[in-house]
Parts: sequence; C-alpha cells; structure tokens
Amino acid sequence: MRDTAAENDTTPLGSQLRLPRRENAAQAERMIFIGISAVIVLAPLPLGSGRPLAWDILGLCVATLLMGSLGYWPRKLGIFSRDLTPPALAFGLVICVVIVQISTMVPTVWDNPLWDQASETLGKHVAGTIAVDRQAALSGLLRLLTYAGVFFLTFLFGRDRDRASTSIKVVAFSGGAYAAYGLLAYWSGNETVLWLSKWAYMEDLTGTFVNRNSFATFLGLCLLAALSHLVKSFSRLRLYGTSRDKAHLIIEYLGGQSWLILSLFSLATALVLTHSRGGFLSSLVAALTFFVMLSQAPSLGRFRNMGLVALPVVLVVLAFLISGGTTLGRLMETTLGNEERLTVYQLTWQVIQDYPVLGIGLGSFTSFFPLYRTEAVTSFFDLTHNDYLQNILELGVPAAASLFFAILWLVGLCVRGMRTRQRDGVYPCLGIAASILVALHASVDFSLQIPAVTTTYMALLGVAVAQSRSSQEGAENKPRE
Repeated sequence: MRDTAAENDTTPLGSQLRLPRRENAAQAERMIFIGISAVIVLAPLPLGSGRPLAWDILGLCVATLLMGSLGYWPRKLGIFSRDLTPPALAFGLVICVVIVQISTMVPTVWDNPLWDQASETLGKHVAGTIAVDRQAALSGLLRLLTYAGVFFLTFLFGRDRDRASTSIKVVAFSGGAYAAYGLLAYWSGNETVLWLSKWAYMEDLTGTFVNRNSFATFLGLCLLAALSHLVKSFSRLRLYGTSRDKAHLIIEYLGGQSWLILSLFSLATALVLTHSRGGFLSSLVAALTFFVMLSQAPSLGRFRNMGLVALPVVLVVLAFLISGGTTLGRLMETTLGNEERLTVYQLTWQVIQDYPVLGIGLGSFTSFFPLYRTEAVTSFFDLTHNDYLQNILELGVPAAASLFFAILWLVGLCVRGMRTRQRDGVYPCLGIAASILVALHASVDFSLQIPAVTTTYMALLGVAVAQSRSSQEGAENKPRE
C-alpha cells in the first residue's frame, strides 16, 4: 500500500530536522533560567553567602550557567550590544587592575612597601605585589566576576517579558519567605540563625544573615520587587460599572493577591524589626523614589496610578506602628559626631592620599588599616562601613571611578527606559529605586560586600536594564529562520 500520509507531508526536511533542535534549545534555555532563579533564591540562605564555601559554590554555579548560555548571547543581546559596551569596557578595566594588583610580574617600585618589610623580617626575599593581601584580592576578583555574571544572565533572560515578570516574583516571594522565617525566629526567642546559636545582634531580627544592616538592605530590595509586582498587577485591573461593582472587583483583586500582600507585610515588619537605621531610611527613600518614577513613566501615566501608593503605605505604617519603637528610638539617638566610623572615614581618606592610583589591593582593608588606626578607634573595623571609600582605597581612584561609571551607566539606561517605554515601565523604575537603596546604604555600611545582597541587586538591575528597551527595537537583529 502507498503511504498517502507521507506523500501529503510537504514539510521541508530541513524544518523537520530543525524542530527537535529548537525544542532542545528551548529546554536548555528553560533549565538555565531555572538555574539562575535558584541561585537568586538560595544565595541568602547560608548566612547571606558571606562565608568562603558559600560564595565559592555561588561563583561555581554562576560560572556553569554562563558557560551553558554561551550559545544565546548573540541572539539575546541584539540592539543592546552598543548600550552595554561602555560599562563592559569600564568593568573590564577594573578586572585588569585587580589582576595587575595580584601579579608578581609588575615593576617592584609598584609593590606595597609592606612586602619589603616582610622580606627584612623573614631574612629572605618575598615576592611583592601591589595587593597587601593577594588571597583576598583574588577572592574579590572572583566575586566581582560572579556579580557581573548574575547581572548578565538576568539581563539575557529578562529580555523576555514573561521571564522578567517571573524573576521579579522570585525575588519578591523568596524575600517574603526569608522575612517570615526571620519573624518566626525573632518572636520565638531570637536565639539562633538557622541551626547555629546566635552570637551577635541578640535583640535584632537578622533572618538568615549575621548582620542586621545587611539583612535590612536585602529586605528593602525584596520589598521593592514586591511593590513592582503589585503595581504591575494593579495596573491591569479595570474598574467599571457601579460603585458596588467596582468595590466587588477590588475585593476580588485583593483576594487574588493575598500572598503578595502577606509578603509585603512580612517584608515591611521584618525590615522594621532589624532596627537598622540606615537600612530603614534607605528603603524608605528608595520606595518614595520608586513611586515618583512611576508618576513620570509614560506607560503608567503621569500621576494616574498614584493611588497605588495607598496600600503599601498602609502596610508600612502598620508594620512601623506595631514593631518600630526600637528603630524610632535609635533614629532619635543618632548623632554622627559620636560615631567611630567617622574617624575611620578620615583615616581611610588619609590612606587613599598615600596610595591614590594603584590602591592597596582589592579586599586588603582588613590587613592594612591597623597600620593607620589610632586610639580614637576602639572598636574592631574589618571593613570601612563606606563602600565608596573602601573601593577607592583598595582599587585606586581610576579603577574605582571606572566601577562607579559602569553602574551609573546601567542606571542611566533605566532612566532612559522609564522615560521612553510605552509599557512595562515599572521595571526601569524598579532598577532606579533599587540603585538608590544600595547607593544610600553603601555610604554608611558594607551591605554590598555581602554576596546575597549584591546578587539580589544585580538580578533586579539586570531585569530592569533588559526591559529598558522595547523587545520590538531589536527585532531586526533576530536571525531569520
């Protein structure tokens, strides 16, 4: 018998061969997206990934995902290639500087004088480097590359509208889960961090982190993600009919968003209970910035959706009234003149003047600062508590300026997207607000040196930059089938 089905099949053989290949590629792409989502969710779990083993695993996972996504880079970048070139070059300069700091092949006149002292003390030659602590500089280099990898992966997959939305929900709901855990631990006696006995901040909520200020920054970023998801879902709500009909639609909407509202309340309450002045104020300013940006976004209408402020403001105020007494007390007691960190800032600036160009090596503050420490500093400072000063000190002025430029350029892309996008303008607004949060807190603390915090920020910024241009703009760059 003749196979009439085969005779009637006019599908080209090439298309038949390409179909399984497309399906396999799509499956691999989904797996990589799930992988980077898992990294974002799990990074805060092991003490904020603030321990060597935790951040080593984090870096290994991100490197594996980057290698798995190599085939998607040309297709996904599209029109963004020229947008990302300036920050990529600036970041590349930073990486080169750190490599030079670690290298023993540079002119000996560049070496830090401590290496000469080490040679004299040991009575034998010790190969010197610019970096005072080579191991710390190498670790810092790997962490910078890991953060860049998180940004790049979330950017690649954030070009897809559905995946951008999923990424924001992942941050919002995972943050809500960590906040809920923190609240349970706090209200049950606040004696442990995971399975470990708590050894610091006994009166403060720290969740799975050790430091309350870093956890506050993390919670603030997740709060912004939750607000973004709320705005995006609320903007699709259409109210029509009588007042009774509208009330019914609003109640039905709120019922469908119950988990999100619960997450928002958990995040706000946990943020207040950290008792972190810098974290609370930075998050508050960032949230206000977020709503101001929304009012200027064409896709949301000028002030058309400012009613969106009502629900989150009510939740934050309610959380503050319930749990904010200690935080308010600490804010009232704040006097910068009594803060030892101001003395640390002054001493750090003195070191910067001694090593303005080449720095002392990424991550070398802990090893080098005791040489400049005075009796006015009675507490132990292994970090500057000001990321700007510490970066300038460790990297040198030129490399630190390049790092700051790279971030500012990406934020600038978000500003452009906020002003030009005709839909999904909430994502660029989120990127701007998240950048404001970490920028403010970085001036008084070191949260960005906690891998989970920077990983979360890079994920949000990656999605925001990816959505700062319409997907239609890069259509001409897509390869033809």
